[in-house]
Amino acid sequence: MTVEMIGEKTILVSLCEGDMRQYSLTLDNGDKVQSGLKDLLCRVGEICGLDHRGKSYLIEALPSNTGCLLIISVHTVKHRKKFRIKWTQARELCVFFDADAMLDFWRSYPNGGYTVYAYEGRYLLLPCVSAVGEMTARLSEYGELYPVSNAVFARVREHGTILLNSR
Repeated sequence: MTVEMIGEKTILVSLCEGDMRQYSLTLDNGDKVQSGLKDLLCRVGEICGLDHRGKSYLIEALPSNTGCLLIISVHTVKHRKKFRIKWTQARELCVFFDADAMLDFWRSYPNGGYTVYAYEGRYLLLPCVSAVGEMTARLSEYGELYPVSNAVFARVREHGTILLNSR
């Protein structure tokens, strides 16, 4: 095996048949080629003094009479911009069992900071803040609580009809 730097970021490697067998390389697509290439790149890095961290390679293989020639172009990997998704705590809405349950709740808790909407044939209570404490206990008597995203709240506000507003 001969290794020669032909540019600042380009390496020419000449492999004979014995080198190709040693690294399990063929000019066909094979299962062992990837691990053999990794070993070969480590060896080439030792010879050239190349640090593999943060690098990517473009490898071109050309057949020759005694084995093959590899032209290895070394590129610095550009770091991808990282994004973080901020998860907000799910809010709860209450779906009342029926209109009577909604009215019973309203009579027992008339000034609680919530709005009741008619939406797709159901009665939904959207609290202004997270339903906590006493209001949560009362709500569970009259309907079912569901944790939902802010998008669901926005959809109900946009397409629902306000029935009660106790702010």
